[in-house]
Order: sequence, then C-alpha cells, then structure tokens
Amino acid sequence: MWRSALFIPVTEPRFLAKAPRRGAEAIILDLEASVVTERKDEARAALPTAIETLKDSRLDVLVRVNTGWRMPFLDVEAAAIRGVRAILVPDVREPSILIALNGLLTELEQDRGLPTGSIALVPIIESAAGVEAAPSIARARRVEALAFGVEDFLADIYGLPDPTLLDHTALRIVSAARAAGRVPLVFPESLAVLEDMVRFKAAATRARTFGSEGGFAVHPRQVEVLNACFSPSQAEIAQAQRILEANAAAERDGTGAFTLDGRMIDRPIVLRARRLLDSATRVQKTCKGRSDVHG
Repeated sequence: MWRSALFIPVTEPRFLAKAPRRGAEAIILDLEASVVTERKDEARAALPTAIETLKDSRLDVLVRVNTGWRMPFLDVEAAAIRGVRAILVPDVREPSILIALNGLLTELEQDRGLPTGSIALVPIIESAAGVEAAPSIARARRVEALAFGVEDFLADIYGLPDPTLLDHTALRIVSAARAAGRVPLVFPESLAVLEDMVRFKAAATRARTFGSEGGFAVHPRQVEVLNACFSPSQAEIAQAQRILEANAAAERDGTGAFTLDGRMIDRPIVLRARRLLDSATRVQKTCKGRSDVHG
C-alpha cells in the first residue's frame, strides 16, 4: 500500500503546492487536528481545489475526517469525489461508524458516478476499546488498512510513551489486520518526534519487523525515514533471490525442504522470500512512477 503518507492541512495552499515533492507515497488532506473548529466548513469547501492540485502527481489522496458521528458524515459528503482514494477515520472504537460510512459512501458513489467501493476506509485505532475491537473493526466493509494513533491511545489508557507498551499494542493491531486480510500501517511511535530521527527510525524498523507496511508522517524528514525503513534492503533482496533459486533447484530434484548457508529452508521461508521480492518490485515501480512525473 503506502510506505509513507504525509498529513497536509487542506486549508494551507503553500503546503499543498509542495506536497508532491516531499517524497511521500500518499497525501492525507486533513480536516481534523490541523483545522480549528471555526474553519471546518472552509476546509470541506477547499477539498476539490486541493485534489485538483494533486491530480497530476500520481499520489494517492486520503482525507482524514473528524471524530464523532455528525462531523464525519459532513466530511465524507464533501470528500466523496473523484480523486480521493480513501477516508481516514480517527478514533474508531467499534465497527458501527464504519458500517454507517460504508452505506453513505455507497450512496454517494452511485449518485456521483463513481465506481462502487472505489473509496476505501482506513480506521485509526486510538483507544483501549479500539484495540480490543480491532479484529471486528478490521473486518468491516471497505476497510483496506488499520492504523495506530499513539498519542490518543496513551491518553486513553493513562499510559506513558514506553516502547514496550507501544510495541505490544502495535503487534496486536498488526495481527488483527493480517487476520482480516487488511494492510497494517502501524507505527509504534508518536508523530510528534520531529528532531530525534534515530528514535523515529528505530520505531519504523521495529514496525517493519512486526509486519507493518508503512506509517504516517507530519514532516518531510519523517517521510524519508519511513520510505527507507519500509523498503527491502539490497542484501535482503539478494538473499531472497538466492532462496527462490535454490528452491527452484530443489523442486526440480523432487526435494521439499533443503539447506542453504547452513539453514533449513522450507515453505514458510520461501513464501517470505517471494513476498519480500514482491514488495521490492512494488517499491521500484512506485519510485519509477514518481520520477516519471517529477523528473
């Protein structure tokens, strides 16, 4: 899906103009945290122009809506237009809001001539209730990925930003996403970490180890780290290729498990190697597409 998705305040044209050059694979037009209450209507009205600004970038465009019940419906009414790839839904605690938004999106897509199901939902788990309900949240219709909101989660559980706690919670959300066939965009660190890129990179590295495929960013320097950490290294690619070549030779010989470099290689390891090479191919295609657009 996306190694990196960068939040952009929809009411800030100067940030929008620079967004395609920031290196992110997706742009999140924010109607929530970066927009004060008095400017919510203005932010909704700004969406068509913002999406038009980004249309030639080949970037996926997401819209983060507000929390609650009334506000998300107003936001989705404004956001369900051509060029929007997904709706980012904050603080999802159980599936009912997703069920309702699915119904609204289906009606809007039909009325506006959009392909049915073309706009995905990406719930953000930001509470203890959300973590507990993550398996059912992940299985809701239109959900393509699950994300993790660290700061709100810590506030909800009266917790402190401890890596052990965040890693444990992140792994639960990753597991829920994978069990439902969804993509985990789970990052066990606060996005407020803007200066300590060593800490930020360590969190991204752990997230990939857990099985996450990407994360969100609020600053371009975070984008660079996410893209690097969620990309297979050349050494990993070379090893995966060796495993698949050795597996092909073993199959020709009628052999199941085999050894390579003193390690037994069987079906799960071969499957991981294939998936890693698939991921590397996707990253390569994404980078080439962006270079074609931006020179």
